Amino acid sequence: MKSSIYRQLLPSLYFLVTVLLSGCAVQSSMIVLLPEDGKVSGEVTVVNAQGSQLLNRSWQSVEIGGSHGRPASPIVLDETTVQDDFGPVLAGMPLPPVHYLLYFKLDSAELQPDSRLLLPAIARAIKERHPAQLSVVGHTDTVESADYNYQLGLLRAGAVPELLTAQGAAPASIEISSRGKTDLLIKTPDQTLEPRNRRAEITIR
Repeated sequence: MKSSIYRQLLPSLYFLVTVLLSGCAVQSSMIVLLPEDGKVSGEVTVVNAQGSQLLNRSWQSVEIGGSHGRPASPIVLDETTVQDDFGPVLAGMPLPPVHYLLYFKLDSAELQPDSRLLLPAIARAIKERHPAQLSVVGHTDTVESADYNYQLGLLRAGAVPELLTAQGAAPASIEISSRGKTDLLIKTPDQTLEPRNRRAEITIR
């Protein structure tokens, strides 16, 4: 009998579904590695006192417990079967993280017009994930010094929550940080103008 199912976000950002199976005298657990954004979400080693198994493919599963207690050999489940068996519960679980890129004008914390148009969609994603966690990382191109760009990246990251608040979004937690010119989207030499590096990376969980 399938008694419960849930998805858990581990510190390593792997998504799992755990299904508890109960019988007359034996209980076992099934762990399924779910995809994230259509791709494998990573890998995880399932361990108990009797042994371990590695999961590194989407929809791969392993049963723990049973009559022998040790993790069974992994199998890959059919996505349709998982959705058919656990669809209502999967639909009730937290939405997966979403990611956005916003671009800024030169030497400014003002968004480019195309990026400003994304704000309603970002605010909607926050509202759909209540209570939502918002992370914003500011970036710059390589013009100016490292210290200057760190502060500019921080200004850009700090501007985003204010803009989203104006859209009616109210995340439960906000984390802002800056990487200045140390983490370029487009690799360039120092002191190079590059619009695509003037950005903020947004993650909503």
